Amino acid sequence: MFSSRAALCTVALFAITFSSSSAFAKVEAVKGKRYTLTKQHGPWMINVATFNYVPVERRTAGLSPWEAADELVYELRKIGIPAYTYLMGQKMGELKEFSADAAKGDEKKFIAQHEAIGVLAGNFGSMDDKNAKAILDYLKKDFEPAFLNDKKSGGIIAKTPGRPKPLSRAFMTVNPLMDADDVKRNSMDPLVKRLNSDMEYSLLKNKGKYTLRIATFEGNSVVQMSYQQGGKAQQHFDKMMGNGLDTAGDKAWELTEVLRSAKKFGYDRNYDAYIFHDRYKSVVTVGSFDSPSDPRIAQLAEEFRGKQRIYEGNEVLTAEVFTIPKNLKPGVPPEKMWMFDVRPKLEEVPQAR
Repeated sequence: MFSSRAALCTVALFAITFSSSSAFAKVEAVKGKRYTLTKQHGPWMINVATFNYVPVERRTAGLSPWEAADELVYELRKIGIPAYTYLMGQKMGELKEFSADAAKGDEKKFIAQHEAIGVLAGNFGSMDDKNAKAILDYLKKDFEPAFLNDKKSGGIIAKTPGRPKPLSRAFMTVNPLMDADDVKRNSMDPLVKRLNSDMEYSLLKNKGKYTLRIATFEGNSVVQMSYQQGGKAQQHFDKMMGNGLDTAGDKAWELTEVLRSAKKFGYDRNYDAYIFHDRYKSVVTVGSFDSPSDPRIAQLAEEFRGKQRIYEGNEVLTAEVFTIPKNLKPGVPPEKMWMFDVRPKLEEVPQAR
């Protein structure tokens, strides 16, 4: 009785700890409902278990692989861990069989992978996610749903010297439905996530799938103003545009704020602007779009892209600038100034997983 209550308390504590995390809040758990893996899950996940089909001649009464997988998913979701089923289809291989007469070599097919049902859990931004490590450890050492040890369920997961617990062989993996580019695009450096998670206008809070990058501020980078020369110009640029990663972040934040209230500085409208930091730069984007073909994208790109202008008798592509105020008096420098990217770039909105 004591050991049963202790186990129950462990599960309850685990559920409270992880379901309170934003990554695991409000996990639906409906018995009998199938939760199927999609490309939107992950990108990093835990491969919890695999249920294989048994040859007809060896089958006994009990759960089918699908039934066992669905039951395990339900048990995981009950304690706040998002879990999904994944059909691992049968794959055929080819083996060329040669005879004394090479011309008569025959190709024979063989089963390289038998059909099985996999259970994957979690939606982690990286394999180093602190929740991922804690959950993996819990699944391997402590999580043991009753049905996995119930003889009436059939031969589900047998214990062996190398598998003292039913799920001792669980391991970290990537969503098998995603290719390498998908994983790279959807994986987020923990430091980058921390840099962006608490900002008011963080790009991670953008509800769209796409956004338009209009300004990039890189650490320790200098862009010389074409109409000024020498050290004086350098000092002026440092004062106006800044230098270093910290300053890059500050300038990006200031630009984001003024774009959102641009009308009060003399501009025609305010912009839906966002900021994003990584290890090397800070960027400012505008807009929130569900499709890359949204006509508003081209309109915004035209506003911010560089323009062809005549300089010293030559036509050159120069970046647009944003000044405070917009309308400058002759001979009076702006209070603040930011330079936009010459070519705005449509980007996918990063996912904070």
